[in-house]
Amino acid sequence: MNSTANHRSPLEWKHLYEAAVLELDRQRLPMRIEEARQAILRRLHDITGEDVTEKEPLTNALHVLQDLGKIGAEDATSDAA
Repeated sequence: MNSTANHRSPLEWKHLYEAAVLELDRQRLPMRIEEARQAILRRLHDITGEDVTEKEPLTNALHVLQDLGKIGAEDATSDAA
């Protein structure tokens, strides 16, 4: 594990994920989704072994963010019409 990983909170991803899910500003939503996605990917990289109990919620959160991004894109398209 590198020194950067040591300075990150194991729950950083969760705070960023919650911020993305609760974001009401459509302009900020894509940025929030990307920040959360990157934090989740970092956490998946940082954890070692086959800790399924931690990997499952991370993977589920990635799926939710993906769906949220699709919904946000659909909303933006329908608003432009």
